[in-house]
Amino acid sequence: MRFRYTHSARTRMAIRKSQRRSYARYALLGTAAVVLLALAVWIMLYQDQARKVVDWLLDRPNPVAVPELERTSAWKTDQEAFHAMEAALYGAFMNLQVTPGRIRDTAPRTATATGRWRPLERSIIVSGAYSLAECNLEIARAVVRAGGKVSRAEERTRTGVLLLDITYDDDVTHRLNITRDPAIRRKTGRLAVVIAYTDGDQRAVVEGLSDFTRPLTFALFPWADGVNEMAGELMRGDHEVMALLPVRPASDTAGLPRRRSVSTTHSELTNRRVVEDALSTLPGAQGVLRYPAGRMDNEAAVLAPVLDELGKRNLYYLDNPGGPGGAGGPRGSGGPGRPEDRGGEYGPLRAWGVLDPLYNPVIISMNLDRASLSALEDTRAIVIADARPHTLQVLMNRMRYLEIRGIEFVRVSDLVDN
Repeated sequence: MRFRYTHSARTRMAIRKSQRRSYARYALLGTAAVVLLALAVWIMLYQDQARKVVDWLLDRPNPVAVPELERTSAWKTDQEAFHAMEAALYGAFMNLQVTPGRIRDTAPRTATATGRWRPLERSIIVSGAYSLAECNLEIARAVVRAGGKVSRAEERTRTGVLLLDITYDDDVTHRLNITRDPAIRRKTGRLAVVIAYTDGDQRAVVEGLSDFTRPLTFALFPWADGVNEMAGELMRGDHEVMALLPVRPASDTAGLPRRRSVSTTHSELTNRRVVEDALSTLPGAQGVLRYPAGRMDNEAAVLAPVLDELGKRNLYYLDNPGGPGGAGGPRGSGGPGRPEDRGGEYGPLRAWGVLDPLYNPVIISMNLDRASLSALEDTRAIVIADARPHTLQVLMNRMRYLEIRGIEFVRVSDLVDN
């Protein structure tokens, strides 16, 4: 006898089967809706990546080169803005001691078909000695001075990466990712600035420099009017005074009395008395600066009594190389700003060079930058400048930025003592 479901049982089974089909259909529709919603959100957030996926699926051809854009005035303006921001950023990177090996372009600056430019994306690694706030401030200062601005500054919560968008005229030119690396050591260097006072017309500049909060060394002509009062005023601050000693070849004695100059035409006793007179006239001097620059025949013999007299008084002798970069320094001086080993006495010091051989603010600023890099490389350097208004202005504007770079401004005697 064959088993047969009753009508009511068959009806219940049909209903359950229909319900299972409905549940499966609803589950499929719900899953499809979630997938479509997730896909829509992904497309909205990552349009470029979505376009690349669609192009790959449809095997669409991609252009391998963008045709050269028409060199319109707008195109030239964009190019000038980009290069202005590049120069400003590299100045900031120099102050943050970022070497070229720690700068990597992750996405190039490319032109679109509409004539606009995609920003350059760049990854930078700085020393852990710099905080992200210092990095942001230094880059913002450089960019603002060039006419741009930092339109976005954010820090990633987990990785601590600083994200910056650099904008010029509402167009983003650079996107920077800045990472701190504690393993990178920050270089430091000490730089002594010597201000030479040779002319009474420079007195106002010297008085303005006397209010500097950073230490300076002033080389004063010992026989100038009112020099002792000026020296006392300078030494009441955090500054140092040295004697400006004329050391001149026999063929170049114009402008300074020969009896107050060390010269090849003088006897050893006369040259020694010139030094004694200069130091007795300016008793607060910690050393002497050779002025002006110039080599002499039989120079070692001429300078022997000068160095001997300074050694007896435990004072230093600073040679004037006569140009930027330390050209023309004495032999055996041990490098820019380094004392020669003379058995415990203060030997000759060699200055890095002169900041203002050409009286131009741009040249002065450039030479100060070069001298600061030399100080970072050699740990110390000495620069010489005349007391003139442009020199004063450059020092006022640049010294605080060089301190961020790792420069400590000191007196000349601080370098000798250490």
